[in-house]
Amino acid sequence: MRVLLKDMKQGEIKLIPENDDDLWHLYNIIKPGDLIRAVTFRSTEQKADLIRSKKTEKKKMKLGIRVEDVKFHKFSDRLRIHGVIEEGPQDLGSHHTLNITTEDNEAISIIKEEWMKHELDRIEEAVKQRKQPKVMFVSLDEDSATIAILRQSGVQWITDIHSNRSGKMYETHSTEKQYFEEILSIIKQYKTMETPLIVVGPGFTRERFMRYTKTVNPDFKNIITYGTGHAGMNGIQEALKSGIVENISKENRVLFETRLVEQLFEEIKKNGLVAYGVEEVEELIKNGAVKHIIITDKLVRTEKGEDILKLAQNYNADFTVVSMLHDAGRKLDGLGGIGAFLRFKI
Repeated sequence: MRVLLKDMKQGEIKLIPENDDDLWHLYNIIKPGDLIRAVTFRSTEQKADLIRSKKTEKKKMKLGIRVEDVKFHKFSDRLRIHGVIEEGPQDLGSHHTLNITTEDNEAISIIKEEWMKHELDRIEEAVKQRKQPKVMFVSLDEDSATIAILRQSGVQWITDIHSNRSGKMYETHSTEKQYFEEILSIIKQYKTMETPLIVVGPGFTRERFMRYTKTVNPDFKNIITYGTGHAGMNGIQEALKSGIVENISKENRVLFETRLVEQLFEEIKKNGLVAYGVEEVEELIKNGAVKHIIITDKLVRTEKGEDILKLAQNYNADFTVVSMLHDAGRKLDGLGGIGAFLRFKI
């Protein structure tokens, strides 16, 4: 993400989203009531005597939209912002949907009455991540391989490849070679020299794939391997929880959020200095007992969630917003969407 203007007196930040992760960050920043200025296309006003059968012309224009709803589909290439037109050359008071993409390199302005600390922190985080390389995963066993990319919003599944092994034919290694070649052909579509590749899975297939890769692609760099109990997406999730990825991608948001949620659950098992649930955490914040809260983006988008974050700031409690787009967020949602690390118990 590239920030072009930051005017806190006017409550305006102007920026350019540069990749799909930036759209996900914007989804967590923009909320109902904000004013969004962006270039868009809208049908031009037509005179009553024009023939209605003629195709309506779409004209490029800059509009200011008072946000009513924001939608983001996981790993999509667009963010949809729906609201009422407050600024522009026509149709003031009408509804319009802004489709924000990264293709046109267009700037958008976000104007808020009050910027929350976590919103400003997220913009700063997105700027820092501009040059952070994505991490690729191959999670395989002798039957199938899953290829995925670790993004800031979660693990993006790319494809599954099946080995089609069958008895003696597989033992000749001809099928295995074809299997490995197909995996490599997909990897080459996404991997650059800077892209780290992590190969995970159970058994010896993973090790044979590593040897094959080094033989046919000796110029491949940044490849490491890690043994997991499962292949597929389960193997990737196992690797994420193990901490192996942190040495490669220390700034990745998913890793950070996953680590916090896992730490919360570990402390719950030990009856440690943690709490969870909206009412309990809110009461503990008021008593100054909360050091750090973790809260889902789903809860943050509610009035109660906003109140809790403001309360946390007033009582010097740090907080982290956890995405519902990956497993850790959904796991936290099962606890009411909020957990807290405590300074002391009451």
